[in-house]
Amino acid sequence: MKLWYVVLAIVVVVMLAGCGGGQATPVGEDGGTAYTSEVLDTSYTGALDVGGQLVLGTIRLEETGNGVTPEQATALLPLWQALQGNVTAQAEVNAVLKKIEETMTSEQLATIATMRLTLDDLRAWMQSQGLDVEGGPGPGPGGGGDGQRMPPDAPPPPSEFAGGEMPPEMATRQAEFESMSEEEREALRATHEAGGP
Repeated sequence: MKLWYVVLAIVVVVMLAGCGGGQATPVGEDGGTAYTSEVLDTSYTGALDVGGQLVLGTIRLEETGNGVTPEQATALLPLWQALQGNVTAQAEVNAVLKKIEETMTSEQLATIATMRLTLDDLRAWMQSQGLDVEGGPGPGPGGGGDGQRMPPDAPPPPSEFAGGEMPPEMATRQAEFESMSEEEREALRATHEAGGP
C-alpha cells in the first residue's frame, strides 16, 4: 500500500471523527477564518470544508485520469502529515491547505470541484474501506455538536469505530508509521519515488 494513501486514510479518519461537516467559512479555534479556496466551493448543502474536499478528492482522483503523480505524492505527504497534528493555529492550517492546492494541478482541483463532495460521500468512502465509523456531526464523542473540531493531534476516540476499536490493518499501519525514524521515512519516500511499493 502506498505510504501517502495510508497517511490520507488516517487524515480522513481523524477528520470524520473530529469535524461536523462543511461550513463555508467557519471561525477557527484560534479566532481565524477557515481557509477558502478559489476553486473548491463549500456553499452547497452538506459540502465538506476545503480540507475535507482535498483529502477525499485526492483519494478519488485515483479513479480518474488525474491521479496524483509520484512527484506530487512526495510533495504532498509532509503536508498531509502536518495537517494530521503538527499545525494547530488556523493561519498555519490555511497555509498548509494553500500549499496543497498549489502542489496539485488546475485539472486535479477542477476534477475535485466537480465531485461536490459531502460528509455522506466521506462516510460512504470510509465504509467502502472497512472503516465503519459511527458518529460524525452531533453530540457525543468526537461529534462536537457545535461543529467544533477536536484538536488536530487527537486520535479518533475508540468508540467512534464500529466494535469500539480501530480496524487492525489501520492500527498496524499507523503504529508502523509512528515508530519510523526520520531516516526510515526518507528511505521509504526514496523507494516510492523510484517506483517501489
